[in-house]
Amino acid sequence: MKKIWGSLNFGVAHFLLFYMAVLFVTPQTTQLYPIIVWLGMIILSGQIVHFYWNKTSFNQSVTRFRNNHKKTPRAALLSALLFLVTCISFDISNYTSIVIPNALIFITALSIIYTVVSHIKSIDNKEKTMALRVKLGVKYSWLIVSLISYYLARSLISNSFDIPFDTTLNKLITVVAALFLIFIFYYIIWFVFITILSSITSQAKRIKRNPSFNMTYSMSIFAPLYMIGYISCIALDVQALSILKFGFELAMKYDTRDTFYCNNEYMLLGEHPDTRFMFISEGNYRALIPHDDDFTIYRLTCTNSEPFYYLVKVKDKKDLMLAALEKRAEALSSDMKAIMSSNVR
Repeated sequence: MKKIWGSLNFGVAHFLLFYMAVLFVTPQTTQLYPIIVWLGMIILSGQIVHFYWNKTSFNQSVTRFRNNHKKTPRAALLSALLFLVTCISFDISNYTSIVIPNALIFITALSIIYTVVSHIKSIDNKEKTMALRVKLGVKYSWLIVSLISYYLARSLISNSFDIPFDTTLNKLITVVAALFLIFIFYYIIWFVFITILSSITSQAKRIKRNPSFNMTYSMSIFAPLYMIGYISCIALDVQALSILKFGFELAMKYDTRDTFYCNNEYMLLGEHPDTRFMFISEGNYRALIPHDDDFTIYRLTCTNSEPFYYLVKVKDKKDLMLAALEKRAEALSSDMKAIMSSNVR
């Protein structure tokens, strides 16, 4: 096992793992897929030739890690391997076995955290100054990001559903939106943190003595961490709507009900039996009417005459502008028809 680790080229291994991950993430139907295949094969071949050229060259030698720095590159390589397995599990699994990919995400995240912690320990001083600063940064960033995300989520839900801001406090859908925003914020913080940590590494006294080792060591750690974040960001961008839809559908089961109470009895919409109703106040609901893979939000208010309620679609400025443009287009179309008919006569 030690012989395998000693002869392993981390650059080739990382590229091969992330190349396979990109192949699994990229849809095969896109025109970019064949380009990725050929470009990856060319780059991989070039890396292998470069590795063996350096190994057999008389003027150059392969850079080897010191004993106290071997642990971190291996942990980074393990993170890349787990990330590839996670991508494969999402590609071959369905919604009934979603537990396995989620478990792999958790294990990969733990491996990434271990890699970062191991690296900090390897370059930190005896007083553990850097470790203490990172702990404080994580503690206060979590507090700040959580508060900002929760406030933004409440504002987003209040505006989207046209409900009072105070009523968003006890909604599960607010928590779902806040968690998604926290995830987005920490993606940005991750790239900033890795960039700062990389610059600190290049200035560390333990590694600064050997520039060749510094470059090889940094690339073996930070390149996979960057690539994991970048590929995950692409996958998140592609699947963002599906993730939000899954979270909102789960939250709606607890924040809404399938009937509403008007005229001293429980009622439902006969033409839309699958509608969910969110209680706002006495005689005031939000009706979520399914439409294809989405839903349309209506204000439902109880009345004293049949059918004892009325619906008003929730609209924003964009909807009002589109409605005004449609009216103008209809008016222009009717004027054109009137002109055409008069000319024919």
